[in-house]
Amino acid sequence: MRDLTRRFLAAWRLELRLLVRHWAYPLLLAAWSAFVIYVFRDQAVISPEAALNRDLGHFSIGISSLAALLLGAAGAGRSQRTRFASLEESYPTGAEVLLGRWLAGVVALLPTQVAAVAIAGRAGPASSLWRGLPTFVLEATITVAFCTAVGWLLVSWLGPRRWVYPLLAGGWLGCLGLPVFLGRRNLGIPGAELLDFMRSDTGSYEELWGRLFEGALPVWFNLFYAGLAALGVALVVARVAARRRRRAPLVPAALALAALVVAAASATAYVQQVRAWEARAVDRGKPRPLPGPGDLATAAVETIDAWEIAVDLTDPASPRFDARFTLRNAGSEPITAATLTLHRDLAITMSSLPYARDGDVLTLTLSEPLAPGATRDLRLAYAGPIWAFIAGFDQTPYPVTFTAADGVRLAHSGGWYPVPGRMLAPPDWSEPTHPPAAFHLAVTVPEGWGVFSNLPATGDTTFASERATWVVLFASPRLRTEQVGASTIVAPEALLPRARALIPEYEAVLADLARYFPGPAPKGLTLAILDSLPAPGMPYQTPPAGCQPLVVISQSTPEDVKRYAFDRRYFIGTALAADLWSLAGGDPDGSSVFDGAQFYLWARHVAGDDPKRFEQELTASGMPYAAPVARALREVDVRHGEAGLREVIARMIAEEETLRSLEPDELAAWVREVAGAP
Repeated sequence: MRDLTRRFLAAWRLELRLLVRHWAYPLLLAAWSAFVIYVFRDQAVISPEAALNRDLGHFSIGISSLAALLLGAAGAGRSQRTRFASLEESYPTGAEVLLGRWLAGVVALLPTQVAAVAIAGRAGPASSLWRGLPTFVLEATITVAFCTAVGWLLVSWLGPRRWVYPLLAGGWLGCLGLPVFLGRRNLGIPGAELLDFMRSDTGSYEELWGRLFEGALPVWFNLFYAGLAALGVALVVARVAARRRRRAPLVPAALALAALVVAAASATAYVQQVRAWEARAVDRGKPRPLPGPGDLATAAVETIDAWEIAVDLTDPASPRFDARFTLRNAGSEPITAATLTLHRDLAITMSSLPYARDGDVLTLTLSEPLAPGATRDLRLAYAGPIWAFIAGFDQTPYPVTFTAADGVRLAHSGGWYPVPGRMLAPPDWSEPTHPPAAFHLAVTVPEGWGVFSNLPATGDTTFASERATWVVLFASPRLRTEQVGASTIVAPEALLPRARALIPEYEAVLADLARYFPGPAPKGLTLAILDSLPAPGMPYQTPPAGCQPLVVISQSTPEDVKRYAFDRRYFIGTALAADLWSLAGGDPDGSSVFDGAQFYLWARHVAGDDPKRFEQELTASGMPYAAPVARALREVDVRHGEAGLREVIARMIAEEETLRSLEPDELAAWVREVAGAP
C-alpha cells in the first residue's frame, strides 16, 4: 500500500509539473480569466453566494468544461505521442499511475475559477463568499472531473488522433443547445436539463432561500455527473488493465458498474422530482380556473370581519396554526352553514363547529341559524406543510408557496388562513383576496429566524392591521429587520448594506412627493428586499403598512436602481407615489388618474423647474397617454404653486371613480378647469 501511494503521488506530481510548467498553461489561465472578467465587467453581482450559484459561477464552470475536455484528451494521449506507452504498460503497476495523472489534470484546471471567485468576492460580505465557496468548488470539481474523464476515455478508444480535438469542441458546442431542444416546449422530455453538464442554466438561487426553489435537484445533478466521471475513469482503467493482463479486470469492472448505478439512480430521482413538481404545477399559459377574487368576494354570503391567527413555525416544514375569526352573515337571509376556503394540504386538528371538506372548500355547520348582519366567533386549528408550484418558462416548476426547513413563504393566495367563500386562487394570483378586515398575526419562529408580513409590525414577531385585504408571511434564517432612522429595512443579511445605501434616496423622494398629498407626511418607509418572485407572493401594488409606505422589491433591484433610470422611476417614484395615493384614500391600481399624477410628480422631482428636462422625462416614460395630464398639472404648479397642486391632487383622489372613464385630454381639461375655479 505504501508503494502504491508513492507511485500515485509521483505520477500526480509529474503530470502536474508537465501541465503547469508548460508555456501554454499561464496563457490559458490569463485568457480564461480575461474572458470571464470581460463578460461580467458591467453585470450586477447581488452577493458572492448568489453570484457563484447563478450566472457568474455557472458561466465560469461552463467555459472551463471545454478546456477540461481538451486537456483530458491531451493528457491521455501524451504517452502514445511520446512513444512511451509500451514501456509504461510493461511496468507492474495498477491504476494508480493513470489515476494520478487524471487527478493532476483536474487540479490544474481548478485555478480557472479564480476570476469568478474574485468577481464575486468584490460584492461582499465575506461571510456570503465563504458560504457559497464550498458548493461552487465542489460543482466545479465535478464538472472538470467529468469532462477530463470524457477526454481520457475518447482518446483511449480512438487513439491520439488530431481530429479528436475538433470533435470534442464540436460536441461541446452542440451540447449547449441540447437541453433546450429536448425541453418541455419541444420534445417534452422531463428532466432534459440534466444533460446540461456545463450548468449553463442560471438556476433558481435566491438570496433569501438559497437553493430551496430547486429542491433536491442540485444534489441529484451533482451525483449524476460524479457517477459519470467515476464511470469514465473506471472504463479507462479497465481497458488499460485488460490490455496489460489479457483478461477482464474484476475490480475496475465492479467500480464501473457501481458508478453506473449511482448515475442511473441519480438521473431517476432527478426526473421523478421534475415529474412530481410538473404534476402539481399551475401552467401560466393556460386560462385561469377561477374568476377574479373580487367577484368571489362579492358573491360570498358570509364574510369575516376579523382574524386573530397564531402561527407556530418551530418546525418550519410543518407549521401549526391557531385561527380565531369573526364570521358575519353578509346576506339578506339567515344561514345554517358557512363556506370557507383553506388549502387542502392543511389538516384540521380542532374546530369549534362540525365541518366537511371537499378539497380546498371547508363547510362549517352552524349550531343555529345566523341572522343577516349577525356575527359568530369561531376557531380553527390546523397544521401541515404547503407546497404550491408554478410552471416556469422552459424550466423545471418551482414552489411559490411553501413551508420548508430552510424557509416559509406563505403567499396571500396560498390559502394558509381561512377566507370566506370559495376563494383560493392559483398560486401566481396577484390581486387582493378578501374584503377589508382586522387582522392580528403572532408568529413563533426558531431562534435566529427573521419574519416579514405586509401588515404593520407591532413587535418583533407580531403584526396587525384594521383594514387588511391580503396577508403574506415570510420567515427565513437569513431574513433580518433593521431600523435606519425613521425607516425600516427587511432584507436578507447579505443585502442589508445595499438596502442601507438605498434608504437616503427613498427618503428624499418621499419627502419631495409627500408635500403634494393631503394629510400629514409619512415619517420614513418600510423597504423589504425579498426574492425575485414578487408577483406570486405579493400583489403588484403593495398598500402601505400602517402610516408608512411599504415598498417590496426583488433581490436584484438595488443594483438595477443604480444602473437604470427606468428602475429608479418605477421602484422608487411610482412605488412611493402609489402608497401616498393609497394613504390619501385613492386606489392607484389601474388608474389613469394616478398615472398622470405620478408621472408629473416624478418628472418634477427629477427636472425641477427645467422645462426641457421635464419634457425629456415625459418622453422617456413610455406612457404617452399620461403626458396630457402631466402637462396640465405642470401648468397648475407654475400658476398656483405647491398649495394649488396639492388641492388639485386632493380633488383627483376624491373624485377618482368618476374620473377613471375620461380620456387623457378630457382629464387634462378637467385639471385645468379645477385649477381655474375659485
